[in-house]
Amino acid sequence: MAASDPTANAAPVVTALCVDGASYDRIGRVIRHLAVGLVDQAIHVRVLSTDPRVSSLEIGPIQAITRPLVRWPWRRRRLHALIESLSPQAPSLIHALAYESYEVAFALSEALDADLILQVTSLSDCYELMEFDAPAVRRFLVSSAALGEELQKRCGVVGDFITVVRPGLLVEEHPACFAKPERAVTVVCTSPFERDFGVDLLIEAIYLLRQRGVSLVAFLMGRGSTESALRRMVRARNLSACVVFARPLGDHIPALQNANIMVRPSADTAFSIDTLQALSAGLVVVTFPSTVCDYIRDGETAVVCQTPTAEAIADAMEHLVQDRDRARRIAVSAMNYVKTNHSISAMAERTAEAYRELVLQRSTFAMNKQFESAHCLSERELNRRVHGVEPEPAI
Repeated sequence: MAASDPTANAAPVVTALCVDGASYDRIGRVIRHLAVGLVDQAIHVRVLSTDPRVSSLEIGPIQAITRPLVRWPWRRRRLHALIESLSPQAPSLIHALAYESYEVAFALSEALDADLILQVTSLSDCYELMEFDAPAVRRFLVSSAALGEELQKRCGVVGDFITVVRPGLLVEEHPACFAKPERAVTVVCTSPFERDFGVDLLIEAIYLLRQRGVSLVAFLMGRGSTESALRRMVRARNLSACVVFARPLGDHIPALQNANIMVRPSADTAFSIDTLQALSAGLVVVTFPSTVCDYIRDGETAVVCQTPTAEAIADAMEHLVQDRDRARRIAVSAMNYVKTNHSISAMAERTAEAYRELVLQRSTFAMNKQFESAHCLSERELNRRVHGVEPEPAI
């Protein structure tokens, strides 16, 4: 006789997904895929957000709740109103998707005695976690193994409390890269118009390519405080005919499907869904090495410039334009990588598995919660926080 499933008669898992603007900007449509995938995994999903984009997630049984933007501390009346909006069944799990929603997630978890799960998709999330009570977190979900290592190093979190859940995306049937060779070479860049994001390097690279006789059209789809300076740079180099500032009105997918090359002219410190979308659409990506985005693999999923210069970007793009067969091979290889490592079903399954594991632990073990959560920290970090000292070195 087959062994009985300990979760067969368990109550349904009810989860509140705390979503914020940073979540939408960073992982975009992955949130929708995750919510729908969790419903397929028999998870009851409520989505809480201050961002009006949350309304698009109200699909079938998914409840989408727009909450007011309230800064810490969470007063009792405000918290009570938020809990009332989650009726009739209070969530047993609180899952925050980025640092802007960590505060409300901590408050809800404490008020409802619900297990707390934090998503880490950026180094900035790691920095923010240093300000919170890490032992209260029952599970950390990270987008890459590298982010898990950063979490252990910076916050002292024990590896057993970290689960890698790679964002899931749909993959196009055919690569967009040079699919229509008669068209002008089209380059897209979705990087923000901010310092250290390298959009100025891309503009300089296009100027160098024009001097070499390489013709292309680039669409800059970001926004930010340096836009005026970047526009002046384009005019000064007489590039207005081939560099277009295309402010994004929604999803980047339509633009990606009609481009050949995507340039990400900086080393990402966040798990960028834009670049992953470009790979899934079959573009060839030109970028710099990333310690966070493990899907950036030189020659397999992207062309990685080892030096962060305009010359390096120009050389990479010129080689791709001249050797279009190689460009398409890399694009196809990248699409296969996304299919294998970033499927929507795998993302939903691993997330639901983490949920059920916590629910099972809660129903099976009547442990002292403070004692249990303290094991989330390494010995060195626990001694530092509790006693203010480093442990004695081993003799």
